[in-house]
Order: sequence, then structure tokens, then C-alpha cells
Amino acid sequence: MPTFASEAERREILDYFSGRFGIPEKAFEGFCFLKGERKIWVVQDHPELERILEQLKVESAGIPLLRTKPSMWKPTTAGLHFFGRHATRNVIDLDGDVLWAFLNRESIEGPFSLEPGFVIVRWRGKVLGCAVYGKGRLRSQIPEKRGEPFRGKADAEETGGLSG
Repeated sequence: MPTFASEAERREILDYFSGRFGIPEKAFEGFCFLKGERKIWVVQDHPELERILEQLKVESAGIPLLRTKPSMWKPTTAGLHFFGRHATRNVIDLDGDVLWAFLNRESIEGPFSLEPGFVIVRWRGKVLGCAVYGKGRLRSQIPEKRGEPFRGKADAEETGGLSG
């Protein structure tokens, strides 16, 4: 059962998103963080939330925000879809052939003006999800199924609105 993040853990999560992506603390106002064994979720705060979660004995709640390992945190696609629009750092916009290659999970050769590590990938200002950048290469971390709707839109754009 997930537990509520302590104030120190909340600070660590907020510092991660601020330092890595420039997402302001204000974006997380009105939300609380729940910690599981290998994930952190974000849930809209509510005065009865703790009682409700205890009563229901939930295994997860809210939006998965981070996958956690002892050595690193990986932002989830769902979490970036919700909060990534606030990012000002380590964000890259892709289009055309580069977007198509990325959605097909091919490595994209840089260099790019990004710090090594996890980055937010957008298309036309819309957050697609997460990639990892290192050694001048960008590699998709977007689950294959999550990329399918964007591949369809990119196809239609490339063929003048026709798909198939």
C-alpha cells in the first residue's frame, strides 16, 4: 500500500522536477505524493484522502509520476503528459523525419542543447513523453503503445492529411 511522502521526500521530488526540467513548485500546488515500492504517484490533495486510501486499501492511486530505483528516478510518460507543459529545461521539440524516427524507437543523433539524462520530448508544443539523452544520442523511453496515436498524426501530416 502506498504511503504519503514526508515533507523531506516532497521537497526532494519538487527539487528533482525543478532542477531537471525547470518545472516550478507552483505546478504541484494542490497535489500530494504517494510512495510505493518502485513508484511515486501524484494525487490531487483532499482533506479526506488519507482516510479514503486506508479504507480502500489501494495498491496505487493517481497519476504515476516517477519510477524509482536506488540509483535514479525516471519520469513516467503519464506524469510528463500532465506536468511537462510547465518545463523550461531539458525539453526538445521534434518534427518531420526526426520525429518519425523517434516514434519508431530509433536513436536520434545529436548533439542537442540538453543535459545528459532524462529529457521531455514534444511535438508542436504537446508533450509526447520521455527520452534519455547521452553521448550525443536521444533514445525514446515512450512505451510503444503510447506512441501509436502520435505516429498516426505524423503520418497524416507527412501525406497531406491522408493516412494509410
